[in-house]
Amino acid sequence: MPYHDEKISLPLPRLLLALLLILAGACSEETPPAFVTVPGGSFLMGAAADDPAADPSELPQRRIAIAPFHLAALPVTREAYAAFIRATGHETAGGCWMLTDEGWRQDETAGWDAPGFHQDASHPAVCVSWQDAQTYIAWASKKDGRDYRLPSEAEWEYAARGGMAGLNGWGDDERRACDFANVNDLTAKNKTAKAAELCDDGFLYTSPAGHFLANGFGFYDMQGNTWEWTADCWADTLAALPEDGAARREEGCMVRTRRGSSWTDSPGPVRLAARQGDPASFRASFTGFRLALDREGQDTAP
Repeated sequence: MPYHDEKISLPLPRLLLALLLILAGACSEETPPAFVTVPGGSFLMGAAADDPAADPSELPQRRIAIAPFHLAALPVTREAYAAFIRATGHETAGGCWMLTDEGWRQDETAGWDAPGFHQDASHPAVCVSWQDAQTYIAWASKKDGRDYRLPSEAEWEYAARGGMAGLNGWGDDERRACDFANVNDLTAKNKTAKAAELCDDGFLYTSPAGHFLANGFGFYDMQGNTWEWTADCWADTLAALPEDGAARREEGCMVRTRRGSSWTDSPGPVRLAARQGDPASFRASFTGFRLALDREGQDTAP
């Protein structure tokens, strides 16, 4: 399946996505996932200084350069993750943070196949730690003959923006959130949170990957549905991130960065600048990942 080297200025039609996934086998055990090329460029990363919802970790806003790279159109699905588990017998004991009647709890019996709510094969895999993701990447790279990796935090935000500035990949109109993302909406208000987006996306928990509109580069679910792990070691502020868009690396790092917000997040966290840091072993029913690839001719990051 050839890569898409042109910049996509409009969301991919739903039919095109279906054909792309059929041809590329994005959820298949036998064929590699579908990738879209992210054009190189630069952008302002992080929150504006006057953003009232900004956390100190989202500051200072900085201009970051990004080299072209490939990113999966969709997050890794439950079907793809199940194929990995079957092939490797990867150990997933240890439980997962899940939503219960008493609030968020670490449940030792929960996991990617029992996150506390119904999922089908097309939903994004959740209850996946950063360490789990690295093991999946090693397996998938060997299987497909490709050097998969996680995107850097800067690469992730650049791709998620899809050429847009502002609070979100769909602009600043919060009423459009449910066109592009599975978020904490009016259906979920007072069920999973007390604040909600002013719209209804039709899902209380996760939704099928690719169900909502794509952003300007052709990526789905970059915001909402699940938070996504990045390659970066967590930094308390953006001042510590490399200016060239590479991942921040630190010897013995055990706290990693995730981006994107999820089905359970209310308007504050549903902002492109929102970021979280958690132990590399952290699993939650709102966290997954997607694959990245260097563009041909680039060195693979160590």
